[in-house]
Amino acid sequence: MSSALNLDEELRSIVGVGNFQYKRAMAVTGPMPMAMFNNYVDIIDRSGVPQQLEEWAGLERKRASGRKALLTFRAVLVVELISAVWSKGAQYTEFADTYAHRLTRAQFESLGIAWESVNEDRWLHRHWRAKKRLTKLVDPYHRTQKRRRLSLAEQVIADAARDEQRSDRLRWMRQSLVDASVALLPQRYRDRYTGDVAVDSTEVPILGRVHSQATTFVRRGLPLDHPKVREASKSLKRGGLLTNVDFSAGTYDRSHREDAMDEPPRAAYEMDIVTMMDTKGYDHHPAFARIITGVGFHRPGNITDEPREAMHQHARNFEQRGIAAADRAFNGLMSENFSQACRIDGWEFAYDYTKEQFGVQATVPGLPIVVVDGQLYVEYMPKELKYMTKWFRTKKKLNEVTGLPVTAADVERAIEARKPYAMKRHGDISNKAHNRGDQRFTYPDPKSYMAYDPATDKRIPVSKNNLRGSVTIHPHPEVVRHLQRHPWGSQEWKAVYGQRNQVESVNNSIKHTRFTDLESAAKRPGRGEAYHSIATALMAVAYNIRVLVRALVEECTPAEKKRRKSRKKFTIDDLPNVRPATVGALAPPA
Repeated sequence: MSSALNLDEELRSIVGVGNFQYKRAMAVTGPMPMAMFNNYVDIIDRSGVPQQLEEWAGLERKRASGRKALLTFRAVLVVELISAVWSKGAQYTEFADTYAHRLTRAQFESLGIAWESVNEDRWLHRHWRAKKRLTKLVDPYHRTQKRRRLSLAEQVIADAARDEQRSDRLRWMRQSLVDASVALLPQRYRDRYTGDVAVDSTEVPILGRVHSQATTFVRRGLPLDHPKVREASKSLKRGGLLTNVDFSAGTYDRSHREDAMDEPPRAAYEMDIVTMMDTKGYDHHPAFARIITGVGFHRPGNITDEPREAMHQHARNFEQRGIAAADRAFNGLMSENFSQACRIDGWEFAYDYTKEQFGVQATVPGLPIVVVDGQLYVEYMPKELKYMTKWFRTKKKLNEVTGLPVTAADVERAIEARKPYAMKRHGDISNKAHNRGDQRFTYPDPKSYMAYDPATDKRIPVSKNNLRGSVTIHPHPEVVRHLQRHPWGSQEWKAVYGQRNQVESVNNSIKHTRFTDLESAAKRPGRGEAYHSIATALMAVAYNIRVLVRALVEECTPAEKKRRKSRKKFTIDDLPNVRPATVGALAPPA
């Protein structure tokens, strides 16, 4: 394929310039070629965000008179995108330097800004004022000031005053910006895409100390006069003020997880990421671009709605539906908030479980079918097979039927022994309007397994086993909450779930210090959910552009020029400073 592609032509469709000009512009972070600049302007324009912001501003404007803005919303977003592309973060000093030193006269004119040779301070204040006007339109906490620390009581008032309409605006804004970068994906990549995704949440750290535990207790619904709140309030600042001025942020704390590392809690937000994935691997898809196709943003742990909306965002851009690999946090949500909504949209999953979630997870209403470790089985399966994985994760690890210890080998045998009891898929998940989310299954042949009465655990003769034919499984919330494509622990499941490392790779890349550097709180020194949400969305756009460029470079590089691992056989014969394999006294030198 690489011989039929011209790298410069491919890159011009993504960044507006050829390979050399792109690398030079990224290296010098100075005035970039006009074609490259126009490409970033086009991304912002194609998102529709500037136009919608102007419309919302018109609704807010009380009179036509007043001071005319020097910087438009369009100019603000373009400059902030360029800063993200150049790995400068969302720092107002960098925005000011871009205006003062990095833009040409023609680029000023393109943004509708009058050219002025003024210092960075003037540009900093102009951009800050314009960004403040922009942020107010989409800030869920626009009614609460962010200049000083709040008291616990003020924080309760601020949360109660949260504007959900502006929260919806903010979600639409960040999704529209990311969608504009997804539109750059070449059609051949779309054609190769099988429909699989990985979804994960990643920390977005902010400056300042972690919130007091009193803040966490209050957000969980405890009253201000609760003994726990009063005791925890001793760690507040003087005067009972919050320990972090950014009251809309939360606390990122992993200490409660089974795989928790020795990490202290931190002040942060969380970003949900949906990325394209291929559960069969990427060997047959050279340079496949794993771009971010869905984003969410929220306080840590508050994942009620945003992961679902990120999945819906991806689904609006791609028709294919496959497997979504997700960690245990997502099937830990209420089914109506994630699993059920996604299954009705055609998704199947690859989940892991907490130790409490193994075993029988649900019973299909009105049918003799149970969900065990994510799969549908007839309820006539023996108790040992239903609960072996659950017993293995208890403290005593004892088989409740035999009283013997449960080993990992017992778990493997149980997973294999369940197969004859499994319901057989009979078609894909329906996408018809009147029965979306339904799926047909066929009962296994009664002669292929030994049936046991679930009440007495006694054998049921084949002649009395009436489970035959096919049934429709509706997307009941309790049924689909833990349901997944392959049985947990099977080789197929391990292969699919193991591909979650693809979204972990995305997390690592977007946090890399050489690139967008989402990990650095110092590069996002502002305050508030709206500021950080917009900053991370633009970083996701910058990440997508970089990934697409990297994929095209890889795809267009001839095989003979790609780096290969050395095939030279390792030998110690020629290594220096190694003692000869001899015995006896050391011989004198010549």
